[in-house]
Amino acid sequence: MNTKHVPDLELCQEFDRLCKEKGIVVPETEFYWQTYPEGETRLVPGISSFANPKNIHIPAPLVSELGEWLPRKYKTMYFDTIREAGKWRMTYTDQIKKEYFEVFEENTEARARQKMLNYLIIEGVITNL
Repeated sequence: MNTKHVPDLELCQEFDRLCKEKGIVVPETEFYWQTYPEGETRLVPGISSFANPKNIHIPAPLVSELGEWLPRKYKTMYFDTIREAGKWRMTYTDQIKKEYFEVFEENTEARARQKMLNYLIIEGVITNL
């Protein structure tokens, strides 16, 4: 699995925490960060039936899943993802206020999208997925 297609563990942990705090139900994702009691963390497909209940599973959404959660148009906001010079920039425009915001620039599209999603959950713009 090429890990550039999912956000890193820290962003996924923040997303998981925010969703729990705000009561947002996270749809099943194709991959999860799995942390073992010994401290090792790996990216695993789905939650396998043989998984040890002591293991911690954090959703690790693919870029495509993040795209479903952050569609190009979300209520009054319009999102755009731009790639320039090896960087991904996630931007949005408030269509009511006609304000343009450049919010996050990251080295992978997954990180840029996850940071945007986390930000919008914190701001209360997104309240369900």
